[in-house]
Amino acid sequence: RKGVVVDIAATAAAIRTSVAEAERMAGVDIATVYVSVTGEHIASLNSRGAVNVPKEIQDEHVLQACYAARQFTLPSDREILHNLPRQFIVDGQEGIRHPVGMSATRLEVETHVVTAATSFIENVLKCVKRARVEIEELVVEPLATGLAVLTEAERQLGVVLADIGGGTTDVVLFADGAITHTKIIPVGGNHVTNDL
Repeated sequence: RKGVVVDIAATAAAIRTSVAEAERMAGVDIATVYVSVTGEHIASLNSRGAVNVPKEIQDEHVLQACYAARQFTLPSDREILHNLPRQFIVDGQEGIRHPVGMSATRLEVETHVVTAATSFIENVLKCVKRARVEIEELVVEPLATGLAVLTEAERQLGVVLADIGGGTTDVVLFADGAITHTKIIPVGGNHVTNDL
């Protein structure tokens, strides 16, 4: 309800049914799934991290900068779902997309961090495991929708995508090809239907 599991057994049964129907329609066995999550417990923020580089930027420096962007105080009941690089700054030069191989002394990264309530994530994982489905990865719903329906050109130009579901409206903002804001609004199509 509104993106939150309210009945683990019923949700697991619905997942089993959905997977079986998808396998039947596609004619293939589903080995793993991407599990999208939504709900008003989802929050996002933009963060920044930096590392010093001896001479040339390597993959490990990018990982270290992204890790540094995750270093902020997070309540014990929340966890990070995504830490998505928005842009890299190499020696003060902004707008770098792929810094590996560049000469530099300092690498900074701006990231979009999406967090979720730990208990909600645990309940979703329980449902999927009870349905006997292997999880490939958890992904926040508006990000998955944005990557599925928007072109690279649209994300580059800038776009706000609103995905209106039954109990929630998932909103994501892309600018300069990167995600900059994520918000879940606990109002969806069911509210319109009920009001009518």
